[in-house]
Amino acid sequence: MIYLTRNFNDVHTFECGQCFRWNQKDGVYTGVAGGRVCRVKDGVVSCPDSDNDFWEKYFASGDDYDAIKSELSRRDPELIKCIEYGGGIRILRQELWETIVSFIISANNNIPRIKKIIETLCAAFGEEIEDGYYSFPAPERIAALELEDLACLRAGYRDKYIIDAAQKVSSGEVDIAALPEMTTEDAKCELMKIKGVGGKVADCILLFSCGRYETFPKDVWIKRVVTELYGVPEKEIDGFIAEKYGDLAGFAQQYLYFWARDNKIGTK
Repeated sequence: MIYLTRNFNDVHTFECGQCFRWNQKDGVYTGVAGGRVCRVKDGVVSCPDSDNDFWEKYFASGDDYDAIKSELSRRDPELIKCIEYGGGIRILRQELWETIVSFIISANNNIPRIKKIIETLCAAFGEEIEDGYYSFPAPERIAALELEDLACLRAGYRDKYIIDAAQKVSSGEVDIAALPEMTTEDAKCELMKIKGVGGKVADCILLFSCGRYETFPKDVWIKRVVTELYGVPEKEIDGFIAEKYGDLAGFAQQYLYFWARDNKIGTK
């Protein structure tokens, strides 16, 4: 059992768009990661003691969120309201292969459908961990499939991207084991060898699995939010983000995203 007593909120963390295998029932979030199942309620992580190390790493329990929030507030007072609103967000350290496939599926998609596709993929090709819960299938398992085998996912054009990712990762053409040792820019280029992985998806993968907190995933909407709040022209956003947030850009993005989404900023 693990107690996430500070700077953690179940809803903020699991509903901020960074993960897709956590579901809430009767106030308890049940999630699957790394071939394990655990349950979280009000920051209490229920899992076998033998899995504590895994989940502590997954929840990035060593990150000092008091210091992160303080520094972001100093760099950008405009962000304080976002930090206060989503102060329980904790950026997870998810398994890299699963994150690659999940964010390929996420492109131009909505969260309920993303979750459905991923759960179908796991049930069809993963291993059952406990009743109704399945591991995420390894790249070698998916690489051995034909395109028509993925029809059950109802993922549309994303099927071919999932197969491409599996083939390139399992063959070593895309060396995900080497990503932690690469510069962020080189790691991003490596990921973008996979069909369906553009700049925004690559940034999400690096932020939500590799702890590359200097990344700031940007889609059309989040660019509009930055422009609306700060008056920054779109062509200057990259420089603005790098200068203002630096190595904490990923945290800023999550606080800004969660606040702007719930307050419908940048929707007009």
